[in-house]
Amino acid sequence: MHENKLICLLKDYIFHIEKVINYSPNTVVSYHRDINSFFSFCEKIGVDEISKVDDKVVRDFVSYLHRNGISPKSIKRFLSSLRGFFNFILKKKIIKKNPAEGIKSPKANKNLPEILQHADIDLLASSKNKKDGFYKNNDLLIRDTAIFELFYSSGLRLSELSGIKFTNINFNEQVLRITGKGNKTRIVPIGKKAIIAINLWIDIRKKYTCEKSDFLFIGQKGDKMSARNIQLRMNILAKASGVEQRLYPHKLRHTVATHLLESSGNIRAVQEFLGHENISTTQIYTHLDNQYLMTVYDKVHPRSKKIIKKE
Repeated sequence: MHENKLICLLKDYIFHIEKVINYSPNTVVSYHRDINSFFSFCEKIGVDEISKVDDKVVRDFVSYLHRNGISPKSIKRFLSSLRGFFNFILKKKIIKKNPAEGIKSPKANKNLPEILQHADIDLLASSKNKKDGFYKNNDLLIRDTAIFELFYSSGLRLSELSGIKFTNINFNEQVLRITGKGNKTRIVPIGKKAIIAINLWIDIRKKYTCEKSDFLFIGQKGDKMSARNIQLRMNILAKASGVEQRLYPHKLRHTVATHLLESSGNIRAVQEFLGHENISTTQIYTHLDNQYLMTVYDKVHPRSKKIIKKE
């Protein structure tokens, strides 16, 4: 393929998904890497023009990935990257058809996302009984607890929480305006306990900012907290709280979605709450809810004892 033309096309596409569609930084990096891998594959098999890429080339690429031990989940992402790129250049009339459309990835086993139990949530929320050595500065505990409470209260993605500004919060209505994937805006509620935790942090926050910063969560030098730093802080909070499993922001999103569905049974409301475009994405939580139900059933129902097969 003509390298300069491809570089320009890819550069335009990456700008589009980063600045126009507002994909998360991690997604942008993944798509960029996936498409570059596809270009390298095309070069190996002698496909030197973008117009020569057809569905067979894409299928061969999928087979190549599969043979090299790439997981079905990752292959699905590769295909998503390619579909997006080809749709972009299709609209520019550079190609006549999207060659990745309709190509399926190998079937993956559905791994249900991990969630926290209610007892873990109570441990994380409590300001007492934190293990020694994790929080020498109580201000950081107040901030990290506020971050946790907001994650659990509002089911936010990591990129959404790290970008929260004061202008996004309506304290009177107890709601938060979020701009999520695809540059789509949604309004989510903020629970009472999250509001209390945030107000505690706001009082402390004044000590760490000299200039007027609109970002809600900042570090000790007054800078906006990075997504990576927030990830690390949630894991520290978990360890200090005695929560045995690793804590990451998306686990909190899975947890609040499952707990909401468990309590309400309203999948459409949960879909809107999470900002999922397709309800099929939300349906994973019905599986989690069913799994929880079966666990409880096996423990307490008098006729749930497993039958032991006689030899």
